[in-house]
Amino acid sequence: MDHQSVVAENRAALYATVDFGSRHLGPAKWEPEAGSEAAAEVSNAETRQGGDPWGEDPPRTAYAAASLMMTGVLDDLAGLRQLLDDKMSVIAPTVVGRSAIEIASGVWWLMEPGIGARRRVCREFVLSLTSARRAKQVAKEFQDKGFQVGQEITDASQQEARVLQRIADLGIAAPSSGYSPKIGNEQAESATAATAAMLKSVLPASVPGEFVYRTYSAVTHGEIYGLMNFMAPGVTSDGGTLLHWHLPPEVLDSTIQLAIAAFREAYRRINQVMGWGKLEGDLWEIKLRKIYNS
Repeated sequence: MDHQSVVAENRAALYATVDFGSRHLGPAKWEPEAGSEAAAEVSNAETRQGGDPWGEDPPRTAYAAASLMMTGVLDDLAGLRQLLDDKMSVIAPTVVGRSAIEIASGVWWLMEPGIGARRRVCREFVLSLTSARRAKQVAKEFQDKGFQVGQEITDASQQEARVLQRIADLGIAAPSSGYSPKIGNEQAESATAATAAMLKSVLPASVPGEFVYRTYSAVTHGEIYGLMNFMAPGVTSDGGTLLHWHLPPEVLDSTIQLAIAAFREAYRRINQVMGWGKLEGDLWEIKLRKIYNS
């Protein structure tokens, strides 16, 4: 496995994936096929606090959240493709790949098949409320250090209040406090656990998904053991040994393929819930297999 062949294969695979994803996930409003899980969810029989029907907006908001997150995944994959070259950054693919994998794991959880409208809506609330509370926390920390961020705190507080009002309007019990809220028995796992759950069907049984995520995180956070993965021994002019900064082709290859696999796992769940059919997805996966097996 040499660097040039790894770059060529993965550029082709990323191009095919971004093209496929943009065409199939690009519409701002995802429309479920008749008879699909999503079609049943938008015509749900749930009632609001006052007895009025939920209507289709709550589940559609969950789909919109998934769409936004998949836009982020596709943007990461497009960024990875731009990074690939004969001479390229060493750690950037790992950092961007980790972002794609982590975002995809959130979509994978949100779009789990078979959970129904109420649980899916509660999961969207978990993600939205966590986001609002984190934004408020960051703004407050800046303010505590003397920065003038009063408007940012107000905006984050209003965002949190809007989510809480949406929860109350649907007749769902008030969420727990903190940055990992529980809403209607739904609570998000840690990023490490969520990523491991998504990658379980991708990785060999002997490779725990938690280890993979922690390895990528170590690079992103600048941990010495993570950065040392990119140091390789070389021979100096006087015959001595000197470590040098190096991107092993197998590390680059596994990083790109894992990011693509994360997109695939999230897409499969979206496709199953929306009932869009398998033909186009199957053709895309066949194309990937041809690229990597050529």
